[in-house]
Amino acid sequence: HHDKAETAIFERVLKEYSGKEASENQSSVPVSMRASVGSMMGDYASDVHQILGKKMDGPTDFNNLEVERGDLVRIMRGAAEDPKAFAVMHQSQTVVIAEGLNDYPASSYRKEDEELRAWIKQSASVLGHLDGVRGDVIYDLGQAEKDTNGWNKMINYHAIGAPFTAIPVVGDAIQRSVDVGTAAYMNDLNAKVDADTRRNMVDHFENGEQQMDAMMRRTAMDKGLDEEELDASPGEYEDHLQAAAESWYQYGIEDAQKKMGQP
Repeated sequence: HHDKAETAIFERVLKEYSGKEASENQSSVPVSMRASVGSMMGDYASDVHQILGKKMDGPTDFNNLEVERGDLVRIMRGAAEDPKAFAVMHQSQTVVIAEGLNDYPASSYRKEDEELRAWIKQSASVLGHLDGVRGDVIYDLGQAEKDTNGWNKMINYHAIGAPFTAIPVVGDAIQRSVDVGTAAYMNDLNAKVDADTRRNMVDHFENGEQQMDAMMRRTAMDKGLDEEELDASPGEYEDHLQAAAESWYQYGIEDAQKKMGQP
């Protein structure tokens, strides 16, 4: 938890750089502040997860943040011009998601558990929002004829490199989930986003969905489920958990695009 003064500073930074003009000026976060904003997002990762994963009517449970989702997405987009900032935001969410998945017993992956279903829905939405942000960065870099592969390599290097998030990973099971999720996410990142792709990003982006699937599968198998159980249909995992991850990931991408002012 952060004290009230720290939280007030974070909220002020968010409001300062995420106003409506941010959707016209995607680089609204000054170059010198992008890495710092990325680190702040890592520090407040549980709050960020709540805001991107739920439609909050009140403050977040962790640090009482009162931030509109649109403001949060726009400042994430501004900071993400710096691939290191994006990597911190993505990796910190990966840790939060892994910890949440690990909190549920094997039975929750076998039989309906509304809380696990909700966690997967929220987490997939978070990863969709992150991919919406990433897609917009790649599109704008391409428009400016800048090196998108270089941006991808930087997030790859930082995500696979030493842990740099404010959240320590506790326990081997969570570390395994983080590792498989990160590897699945980094597999074949989009290097080009043209105007058509940008209009239909849900048809072209699936890294976050691959990540969610890999983390769910790793966690469930660590808890004793086998492949037959995962594939059983009708079954909780196949028909509910995976289906929720897919649809809410796509929702997250589309919502991020709206919040950034795209068609």
